[in-house]
Amino acid sequence: MTAVLLPWQAARTEAHRQGVRLTTDLAAFGPGSGVDPLRLDLAAAIGRTLVGDLVAPGDVPGHDGAAMDGWAVAGDGPWTLGAGIVAGAVPSTEPLAAGHARPITTGAPVPPGTTAVVRSEDAAVDADGRLVRHTPSDRRHVRPAGEEVARHSTLFPAGTVLTPPRAALAAASGVDDVLVAPAPTARVAVLGDEIVGAGVPRPGQVRDVFTHTLPTVLRAFGADPIAAERVSDDADATATVLEAAQERIVVTTGGTAGSSTDHVRGALARIGAELLIDRVAVRPGRPMLLARRGATVYLCLPGNPMAAMVGAVLLGGPLVAGVLGRAPEPTGSVRLAVDVPNERPGDLVLAYSDTSEGAVPAAHQTSAMLRGLADADGLMVVASGGRLAGEAVPPVRLPWTR
Repeated sequence: MTAVLLPWQAARTEAHRQGVRLTTDLAAFGPGSGVDPLRLDLAAAIGRTLVGDLVAPGDVPGHDGAAMDGWAVAGDGPWTLGAGIVAGAVPSTEPLAAGHARPITTGAPVPPGTTAVVRSEDAAVDADGRLVRHTPSDRRHVRPAGEEVARHSTLFPAGTVLTPPRAALAAASGVDDVLVAPAPTARVAVLGDEIVGAGVPRPGQVRDVFTHTLPTVLRAFGADPIAAERVSDDADATATVLEAAQERIVVTTGGTAGSSTDHVRGALARIGAELLIDRVAVRPGRPMLLARRGATVYLCLPGNPMAAMVGAVLLGGPLVAGVLGRAPEPTGSVRLAVDVPNERPGDLVLAYSDTSEGAVPAAHQTSAMLRGLADADGLMVVASGGRLAGEAVPPVRLPWTR
């Protein structure tokens, strides 16, 4: 394919497609290709992505049970009282005869023949020791077996992220362990001779803001970052680090524009990588690239901090989701609280904060600034021409604000 400048939504779609393609291609090599599913217990699998549909081995609830504390009754009252039933008791096989009742606690199995459960506050025992109350409606306050989950039904489809509530529901149905996708390994390479790793930078220097942050962003998306390094602004050094990488995903910052010190594009060509996305039509972040060589996908971001973060969020999220087999994240909308101008051609990406009136762009926003993003609730994309207060614009979720 010939890489071209893409609109931001098309670029996200292509990044996801390339992630899916990478996993599909590797899976064709069979076991040992690095994409073999892992079987993990539920606790260890939380946050992971399911491989294959997760089928319920049992009903939830597993028996007809009381939804309230009270009495299990059969037929019309008044009822003659029998022995009580508590949660955890072995379900009775002896039917409850008409005109009889048994005290019962929430969750306890109701005996066969139960018409309803009468709540404790809705009935009383008369002087003759009988339970009296108006006639209850049929099956009132009884939870039937399988009401929430039917045995052998699909709990969650393949590609679902196992959250704590989903793991809890799986456990309730009898699941002990699940098959999940392995997290794709990732490496971060920060390019630039002007970058220093500690202290206050001197004139002409800038502080490294990526080796400790981009791995966290990738981890939030579901990747497994195993290395982050700084690399000199040198054509040979750039090509060497790209060619030597064994990880599934390599993220670089800097060197993607067209100056004499920008070597990423040439390095990708030199190592035989296929260029898949050649810039994205947004500001900031336009000179971002996506390429592939063998079993590695390269996400190459601009060096300016905000531009790099925009690229990591716009393309990194869909790329990792595709590798893991997750569906693309749907595009929603946020309503603007204020007018947002955009007088230049192309889409403008802005950090914003949620307010009671709607979305408000953050202050301090240029490709070199991070202050606006630091306290933002999300990114929003404003088309050329701008948008007025009350109009809707598409947002992009920030992985650290879940």
